[in-house]
Amino acid sequence: MKTLTKHNPITGLVHITGEPDTGKTTFALSTGFAPSEIAFFDDDLKTQSIADQLKAAGTPFGHYVNLTKKSLSMREIEFHDLVMSELDKLEGKSFKVLIFDTWTRFENTFHPVVQKDPMRFKQFYSPRGDIKGAEIWKASFDYEAIVIDRLLQIAPLVILSTHLKDHNIGAVKTGAQVPDCKKPVVEKSRIRLWLRHNPNGPAPIGLVLKRLSKVEVGPQGIVPINVLPRKINPCTWPRILEYWDKPIGDNEPSADEVPNAFELSILDGVLTADQKDALRINRVEADIKVQDENEARRLELEAKRAPKPTVGLSDLLAAFGEPAVIEANGGALPSTDAEISGVASKLFGGV
Repeated sequence: MKTLTKHNPITGLVHITGEPDTGKTTFALSTGFAPSEIAFFDDDLKTQSIADQLKAAGTPFGHYVNLTKKSLSMREIEFHDLVMSELDKLEGKSFKVLIFDTWTRFENTFHPVVQKDPMRFKQFYSPRGDIKGAEIWKASFDYEAIVIDRLLQIAPLVILSTHLKDHNIGAVKTGAQVPDCKKPVVEKSRIRLWLRHNPNGPAPIGLVLKRLSKVEVGPQGIVPINVLPRKINPCTWPRILEYWDKPIGDNEPSADEVPNAFELSILDGVLTADQKDALRINRVEADIKVQDENEARRLELEAKRAPKPTVGLSDLLAAFGEPAVIEANGGALPSTDAEISGVASKLFGGV
């Protein structure tokens, strides 16, 4: 793992997501800071071996906790309390970067915590159940934002990683994927990166979901400048710091900095033609399934309503013989209750 040869000036919340094994953890660890300057919350198991190697080399993390190991059999609120107690241990300490890999399981504890003790987070809730439910979600988002601010008090640079999840419209999968995170991470992030496998090298491609900006002061006052293009290839901290020194701004991007059609669909939340076709197919299949289920229910109801025969097929064959039964049923032996009833009516009634 290479380290930066220059100071990393970037601060704030960085959210990284992407496909499996694209180097999210490696990217988070390669900020250029010494292990002693890093606090690492490991909820993905993969970093334990790195922590062991650093400790054996005499350069351990400033703080490392294996949340997966510590939280065996814990439910949501217990896990939440565990993480908060680990944060308490960092009070009064100073780190250059705090990494939480992955954030999703902890993020999913905020709503249960607020739901269990709503008055701790808000004094008055609507008496209407639907509104109160929405208010509890909002309170959980506010609580998560407060905890993220607390992380930023511990370290000026905080990196949260998440996996991807399937994107659904109603009950139908679109075929697309989206970052598995909630509103506070999206709103409070200074940079959001989606890492993808790079066919041309080991370092991933980075799609910039939320651009990094910096300000400069000129004759017209404060001027915000976009630092990054929408695509970083390769996506490494040295490459990002090159852009920090020479921002993309309003310059024409190079071919390597321009996302392709599929990558644009990720950035802009617009489905590609293939994804739209897949969605249409999924919707058709879902509609067919509903129609088949409705037809099965209709036939089941008709069968229940149909008159039960007072005699069976064997009775008809014994009384009239197979040729007569077949003839009464239009050329075939009756196979349903309705057909047997009809044949019995004809033969016994003399129709």
